[in-house]
Amino acid sequence: MLVRQHAMHLSAAIRHAIDGVTRVVVARTDGVAFHDDGPEEDRENAADLAAAVLDLGRVAGRAYGLGGPVATTLRGPEGCLVAYEVDGLHVLGVVTEPTVNLVLLDRVVRRELLVVAPGVASAAPTHRA
Repeated sequence: MLVRQHAMHLSAAIRHAIDGVTRVVVARTDGVAFHDDGPEEDRENAADLAAAVLDLGRVAGRAYGLGGPVATTLRGPEGCLVAYEVDGLHVLGVVTEPTVNLVLLDRVVRRELLVVAPGVASAAPTHRA
């Protein structure tokens, strides 16, 4: 079970390990904010978007026979949003600058998820660099 301290740990550990992370959001899968280190006035919107991006990845993954996603990446000219499944009830959204090494980010996130949600992180494949 994910508690607020787990979410705060994820946020701090990711920001400490990866330069260029600009925001970390933990939301429920229904889009309700659980933890967000971004601006207070934008929390519900950020939580909704993180959940929606992962859900869109889930739909696309099934359509292409890839299975449900463990992560979905949205890449734009100003940066990236990577949404990870934490457990059946929570989503982790990490917003980065465009220069962030996403393979390294993925490894750090999966390592930290082993601490707070070991069943999800251990079942997820990792990228090979």
